[in-house]
Amino acid sequence: MKQKIANYTVIITKEKRSGTSETCYTAFVPVLGIATEADSLEGAQKAVHALVQFHVESLAEEGEEVPVESTESFITKSHTILPLGIKISHA
Repeated sequence: MKQKIANYTVIITKEKRSGTSETCYTAFVPVLGIATEADSLEGAQKAVHALVQFHVESLAEEGEEVPVESTESFITKSHTILPLGIKISHA
């Protein structure tokens, strides 16, 4: 039996951990709606890989459909003009 492979887009951002001044990396997989965090970029990559595998296996075990990305996925950024005098938070 041939195995199928699915590729998932992962968005990793460097942020401040809530309630602290410590930084962390959050990893979000939009099509699966799952996220995790770690202290380092490498840690976030490992954690999200394990989480994706666990999530997909759990869906399969429960007989649920496993979402896969369309081949027509796009990742973009949007820019906007910020109002004068606002407070800006740098994550």
